[in-house]
Amino acid sequence: MRQNRARRTFRQIVACLFALPFALNCIFRSPENKDTITSFDRATQVVANYIGDASFALTGSLAAGMEGMDLLGCVIVGFITALGGGTWRCVFLGDLPVWWMTAWDEVILVIVVGGMMFFCWPWISVRWQLTSSGEWLFWTDTIGLGVFAASGAATAAAGHKDLHVAACAFCGMCTATFGGLTRDVLIGRPPRILYSTLEIYAVPAFLGGLAAACIIKYADEDMISEAIMLGTWITIHLRVFAVNHDLKLPSFPSNAVYSKQTRPRDMAAELASEEDKERQAKINSFRANPECTPTSKQSVSDPASSQRIALRLSDNGHT
Repeated sequence: MRQNRARRTFRQIVACLFALPFALNCIFRSPENKDTITSFDRATQVVANYIGDASFALTGSLAAGMEGMDLLGCVIVGFITALGGGTWRCVFLGDLPVWWMTAWDEVILVIVVGGMMFFCWPWISVRWQLTSSGEWLFWTDTIGLGVFAASGAATAAAGHKDLHVAACAFCGMCTATFGGLTRDVLIGRPPRILYSTLEIYAVPAFLGGLAAACIIKYADEDMISEAIMLGTWITIHLRVFAVNHDLKLPSFPSNAVYSKQTRPRDMAAELASEEDKERQAKINSFRANPECTPTSKQSVSDPASSQRIALRLSDNGHT
């Protein structure tokens, strides 16, 4: 209990430290040095993209590796995790061709990071006793989430003047989370942003992107670096707060509906469980009374189960 409290306090302190770059940048910003400020804004956006690319390429490749994929699979999944969200954003905004098809820097970065993870992670995990669900992975993923949410929203707000702030915030959330959504589909996991099994994930990204978009739309369109830093800090801070307090969105009360057999996969699982129980009961009965052996016309499973399956499917409108 004390260890968990110390970890939560440490996370909160580190999250607060991410506000320092934004505060310092606002303090030392001078309108007289507009050329220098413009160059710094561009550099901030590029560095933020690199940080997000490396973070998500690492976590995506690791997730694929833990699912048993080979080198190509890990690199592809890491690539999609890192650049997939930005690709979706470009498709939504009509920015074609996608930026990584005309520039090599981010493509090379994510491929190198994914390949290094594949070859180096087993040794590193043993050497430093790291796990795929440890504190280091939390911060790697959180930082990537923050910089992508802010950078994606800033890109939409600065490049498309006609978009409202909610659309820009959605672009930031899309940049930060849709790559991971595609990764989860590829490796056969339920997309985490669509289920409440874990704490909220997409909401901090949306709010961080909203803050970044508001800076550009309502404060000063040239304050790109400040917008990215503010959006990154808000996303990270809200993400840490959600994890520390286990904040989740409400799930649909499927157990409270009139008919519970609403999904074929749930129905199939329930029927399979019933058949296993019947089969086990017959086996136990045979062990208790070996003389009562089943005849050749009898089967171990109940032949009425197929009738129940057809009946339930018809009742729920499935063919």
